[in-house]
Amino acid sequence: MTKSFLFGWLAVASLRSAGPAVNPEMFAPANMTEVKLNGLTVRLGKPVEVASVLGWEVGWRPAEHYIAGATRDPSAHFSRAGTHLVPFLARFPRGNLIATYALDPDTQENPVYVNGFQFSQDGGAHWGKRYTVIMQHQELVYIPKPPDSLLGVASELTERTPGDNRNLIGPAYLFEHGGERMVFLPDGIKLVDWPWPVEVVETKQQPRTNWHAGIHITGNAFELGGRLLATVYGEKKDDWMPGTKKLVRRSMLATSEDGGYTWRYLSEIAHSDLAHATERSYEGPDETSCIPLADGDLMAVFRVGSGRKWNLDRAYSHDGGKTWTQPDTLPAWSVWPQLLRTADGTIALATGRPGIGLWLSTDGRGRNWEQIDVVAYHNRWAPDPTYRIDSFPVSTNDPYLTEPVKWQTTSYNAIVQVAPNKLLLLYDRSTERVPKDSNDLSRVFVLPIEIERGAD
Repeated sequence: MTKSFLFGWLAVASLRSAGPAVNPEMFAPANMTEVKLNGLTVRLGKPVEVASVLGWEVGWRPAEHYIAGATRDPSAHFSRAGTHLVPFLARFPRGNLIATYALDPDTQENPVYVNGFQFSQDGGAHWGKRYTVIMQHQELVYIPKPPDSLLGVASELTERTPGDNRNLIGPAYLFEHGGERMVFLPDGIKLVDWPWPVEVVETKQQPRTNWHAGIHITGNAFELGGRLLATVYGEKKDDWMPGTKKLVRRSMLATSEDGGYTWRYLSEIAHSDLAHATERSYEGPDETSCIPLADGDLMAVFRVGSGRKWNLDRAYSHDGGKTWTQPDTLPAWSVWPQLLRTADGTIALATGRPGIGLWLSTDGRGRNWEQIDVVAYHNRWAPDPTYRIDSFPVSTNDPYLTEPVKWQTTSYNAIVQVAPNKLLLLYDRSTERVPKDSNDLSRVFVLPIEIERGAD
C-alpha cells in the first residue's frame, strides 16, 4: 500500500478561494508597453517580484577527505545555492498560481535536494510566503486535477530496489484546493518497464537507496488521445560517446494512463549527435518541451548544449509521438525551452542563455520566428541597479566556462496562459557570483504578456 503524508500546515484561510483567471491591473493598457512585430502586436506589462533573497554558497569536501589515512584534498568544492535556480510556474484549474525554484546547489552530489514554492491567489500580482518541502532539484511536471488541484510529478527518480534500473520511483506532490493543502506520496510516481537499463548517479553524499537515476521527467505534460504524454531525458547505462567521458543522451516521451502516477516509455525524439561528442559544451538532447499543433502533429524543441553557439533543435511527430522526424535547428538558443500555443494559434517559445528570449511564430508549425529580448525590456523597467540583469566577464580558468561572460540569470523560465492570449512569463535575476553587497539580491519575476494577431 502506498503511504501518504498530509501537510495540513498549508491549509491557511488565504488559499481557500480560487484566484482570478487574469489580474486586470497587471494587464491594464496603462501598464503595458507595445511592441510591433510582423503580423503581431505584443504588449509587455510591468514585472512583478515573486521572491528575493541574498544568495549564499555551500561548500563541502569529498567524503574521502574525512576518512582516516586518506589522501587529503585541501581544496573545498563550492557551489551556488539560494539563488533561485531553475524557476518554474504552474496554474491551478481555477486560477491560483504556484511558483517554484531550487534552493540547493546545482550539482547531483547534494546530500539534500530542495525546491521552495510560493502561491499567488490574485493572478500573480502578489505572492505568499515561501514553503520548502519539495525534495527535488529540477523542475516538476504539473498536471491539473479536478476540481482545483495540481499533481507534481517527480523529476528525479531512484531505483525501486537497488540494482533494478528499469523500474524507478519518485515522490508525488498533490496540491489540493488551489494550494490549500499538500498530500505527499513518498513513492507515488513510478517509471516502469523501461526498455533499457538507466544510468545511476553514484554519490557518497546519499544513501545507496537514494542514488538518482540518470533519467528525468521534466519539461511539460499534456493530454492526447485519452492519455498523458510527458517529456523525458536520460542516459542508458554504459552507453558512452566514443572517445569521451560523456554518455549518449536521449530526449524521449513517456506516457501515463492513470493520470500521471505511472509512466512508460513511448518513443525517442532524438539522441546525441556523435559529430559533436568531443566539444566540451555539447550535451546532447536533454531539456525538452512538446506541444500539439493545430494540424494534429506534435512539435518537440530541446536543448543540446549551453551557450550562444548551441541553438535549440526541433522535431515533429505525425503519429501522436510514436515516431519523430530528423531534427532541424531553430534560431533560438540554448537551455530549458518552454513552448505554449496561445488561443489564437501563436506559438510562444521562452528560452535563453545567454539572456532570456521570447520567440513567437504565427505560421502554425514554427517555421518562422521573431524575438523579443526580455532582458533588455526588463532592464529598461528596473527601478535601480539591484534589479537589473547584467553580464560580467569570468575567468578563463573556469572548468565549466561556455561563454566569456556570465549573465545574472539562469535563463530558465516558465510560461503559462492565464486567459486567451494573455501570458505570464517567470524568470530569475541570479547574481551568478558572490553578492557585491547586501542589496545584490537574487530575485524571481513574473512578466505579463498580451499577444494580438493581425496587427501591423
